[in-house]
Amino acid sequence: MADFFSPALTPLQKYVGLGSKELFYSLGDAFGRKVAEKLDGGTLRETLSALSELWERTEIGRFEVVSSDPLTLLITNCRICGQLPGTGSMYECAFHQGFFESVISNTIGEKVNLRQDTNFEGEAGTWCRRFVADVKI
Repeated sequence: MADFFSPALTPLQKYVGLGSKELFYSLGDAFGRKVAEKLDGGTLRETLSALSELWERTEIGRFEVVSSDPLTLLITNCRICGQLPGTGSMYECAFHQGFFESVISNTIGEKVNLRQDTNFEGEAGTWCRRFVADVKI
């Protein structure tokens, strides 16, 4: 899909000055709001558990809560932000940041900020990320 739209989106992005990081953050935020609506009513712990199951069921990858204070998420084997083909480098995943900030913020009713703490290589050459939130569960 990205390959199909890239020839149209890239010139438009350049024209309006919208970077890929901002674009993917917005995409993650939009998905996060919709997922939060579908999971309406649970505690943060229940929401994160449901998200972990969703991540595996839809074969997006794996994520787990590795610390509750501060809330720390570990994302591995992700099909959204695996290694960019041909670059050999890692990057910050703005999609995950937007997605999880949105879901968590909508679940607890206050603005949450995540920062990507690390990048490291996981199984099969996919990149893994650790995000730390400014909240605890």
